[in-house]
Amino acid sequence: MTVLVKITATGLDQSAYDHMVPGVHPLLKQQAGFIIHVAYPIPGGFAVNEVWESQAQHDAWYKEFVVPNLPDPNAMSTEYIELHAIVQP
Repeated sequence: MTVLVKITATGLDQSAYDHMVPGVHPLLKQQAGFIIHVAYPIPGGFAVNEVWESQAQHDAWYKEFVVPNLPDPNAMSTEYIELHAIVQP
């Protein structure tokens, strides 16, 4: 089932995000099941939303490539939402 992954990073700012992602984004584009990534500042932190073909594909990616680069993995809150439809150009 295709999922929207909503990650809220309390205390992470845009500078920390920008420092972490240069080596991660090229790898993300190559991951099986990856559809789209968006990131934006929120009050008190930063948010990342992604769409994946499955939660399992996201979780494997996140554990291998993202967690080792996080300043504080415990500051992350993740929500999964099963999607009904995706419209792409």
